[in-house]
Amino acid sequence: MKINVLHGAASLAAVIAVPAFAQDRPSNDRPAWQKVSLDAGSAISPSSATATVSASSVPQAMERLGGDDTNVDLSLGTLYAAGKFGTNSTTTIWSSALSARVHVDNLTLSASLPWMQIRSRSTVFTGIDATPVLIAPNTSAAKRTVEGFGDLTLGAAYTIAPAGSPVEVELSGRAKINTASASSGLSSGANDYAVGADVSVPLGSVTPFASFTYRFLGDTNAFALRDGPAASTGASFSLGHEAFLVASYHYSSAATRQVSAAHELFAGASQRIAGTQMRLTGFVTTGLSRGAAALSAGAALSVGLGPRGGM
Repeated sequence: MKINVLHGAASLAAVIAVPAFAQDRPSNDRPAWQKVSLDAGSAISPSSATATVSASSVPQAMERLGGDDTNVDLSLGTLYAAGKFGTNSTTTIWSSALSARVHVDNLTLSASLPWMQIRSRSTVFTGIDATPVLIAPNTSAAKRTVEGFGDLTLGAAYTIAPAGSPVEVELSGRAKINTASASSGLSSGANDYAVGADVSVPLGSVTPFASFTYRFLGDTNAFALRDGPAASTGASFSLGHEAFLVASYHYSSAATRQVSAAHELFAGASQRIAGTQMRLTGFVTTGLSRGAAALSAGAALSVGLGPRGGM
């Protein structure tokens, strides 16, 4: 049975409420959590709580927010992807996303809104964090182009760092709210949800990470979409205090039985612009399966509006 709006909201609330409740317990019964202070060379998975990399998720992964102060982060990212997705014609996707995050102690709230242009014979919708979701191939006799603003994504994440342990765990929830017009051709017309966990282990200049997400996709009038997992694993490599590289592998299950699961490799580089609170990020992906774009590339500019902890 498909998850409905109330179940999605409850899942999102539970992700945040559980660790928050643990911190509010009396001191003689409180786990030894500490406030997170993130290392300069660490990064979370660019697909945390999504299906794959996107113009929204990559800049957020590259700019970790931490410390005791309240931090605000804005980013503008763009991505171009192309592939046949198991058909005889090429699908091209332009996606740009404006994103904002607010970080208070170990809690991070985020929002992103994409603008997309999709040219394809297939059915492709806006997914969580501006991730395109392939629904069905060859649904049109000729290529058609749809463009406009996609669906809004709201997210919340809570980072747990056990005292005396190098392991950091981020619990997250995302809700993609149907805000695109019904005539745009960009939206399924339903809300989607995702809950996930990301584990990272800072080891000097290298930080291995792994993430697991489960997505709940809303059905369309024409298609019954399949809930399913997404996962990634990789590492970030510090190049000093202001720059680092990220390399990772990503998997996401197929949204319908008519398409294949996605497997892809990701590589990204990020550099803080000297003397500013801005960070420039570039990234590429290559597909390893018919369910993924053959190639995608993107860039993002992020700016911090408050004190920095860690990055």
